[in-house]
Amino acid sequence: MKKAKIGLIGLVVEEMKQDVWGTCKKLADIGYKGIESTGFLFEGDVEANLERLKAIGLQPITYSTTKQELINNIDKVIENAKKIQVPHVSVWYGPVESREQLIEDAKIYNQAGAKLSSVGLKLCYHNHEHEFNTFFNGVSAIDILAEYTDPNNLYFELDCAWITFAGADPVYVLNKMAGRVPAIHIKDLVSTNYPNRESVVFTSVGTGVVKTIESVEAAIKIGVEWVVVEQDRLRNLTAMETALVSYLNLKEAGLTL
Repeated sequence: MKKAKIGLIGLVVEEMKQDVWGTCKKLADIGYKGIESTGFLFEGDVEANLERLKAIGLQPITYSTTKQELINNIDKVIENAKKIQVPHVSVWYGPVESREQLIEDAKIYNQAGAKLSSVGLKLCYHNHEHEFNTFFNGVSAIDILAEYTDPNNLYFELDCAWITFAGADPVYVLNKMAGRVPAIHIKDLVSTNYPNRESVVFTSVGTGVVKTIESVEAAIKIGVEWVVVEQDRLRNLTAMETALVSYLNLKEAGLTL
């Protein structure tokens, strides 16, 4: 079976504030191949920072942006993404107020995605739970976004934990959206029985109720390039312990490069 390139997002935020390069080295020593939290690369000499990161053994995975930036400042988005040599630009949140609003957003993503595609970048929409548990005429918000966007213009960075929290099966979703998923977020939940996302208790990958191993296996089979470990809030371990345990559980399952 093929292996996955494992990246990390967030989690070690405080450690990065204290010692950004030392923290990056620790992550690379664990086995991580990439990092999504790339804002630090723009502090000072971007080119030198990028070379230093690659020398450590990590690659930047994506450039994060917003819908408003795609509308108002897409040339700057492209410029920044090209500076740090990432393959993806990720949009992290969108409302699901109505079917009409989703279709209007789809037009925005289509237009922006076409422009990004023309310069070799993929625009990725990153979900939370609301796109999977909000329906209009029986069709989920995520399916509306997928239906009204060109597969060559909008891709999806699927978060398997939020899919699970919404009551859907991430393995099914990954297979359904094959060809449009260059990266996934993999994290775990103690339970899905919480009233809202603010009350969710997260836990290290492989120690909760999310189909983490099965999701990564499915992701590898459909050609996902990056599997990105995340944990929104710590449980009993420190951030670096969480990063280590999450990686080792994926490694134990035979899924890491």
